[in-house]
Amino acid sequence: MAKTVLKSEKVTIRRSPKYLPFLITGGVIGVIIGAGLGLSIPAEQRTAEPVITYLIAYGAGLGVVAGIVAAVIVDRIGVARAKTLEATKLES
Repeated sequence: MAKTVLKSEKVTIRRSPKYLPFLITGGVIGVIIGAGLGLSIPAEQRTAEPVITYLIAYGAGLGVVAGIVAAVIVDRIGVARAKTLEATKLES
């Protein structure tokens, strides 16, 4: 018959964000804002250059950066709220 041994150790429990959803959400919001800005330019003031495309590209880039910054801030809040508990592990 095997002998069961209880082993205790301290573990840290915290919530951590997933970075990819923040990145994608920021990019999509940036594309929407860029497209809105580009389409709000009156037709008579537009140049022959594809300004809307540039605004969408820059908006997506800035949105991705803003999404990552938001994820890092949420992660730091999660680190501050982390709890250390004692867990018991059964070993046989």
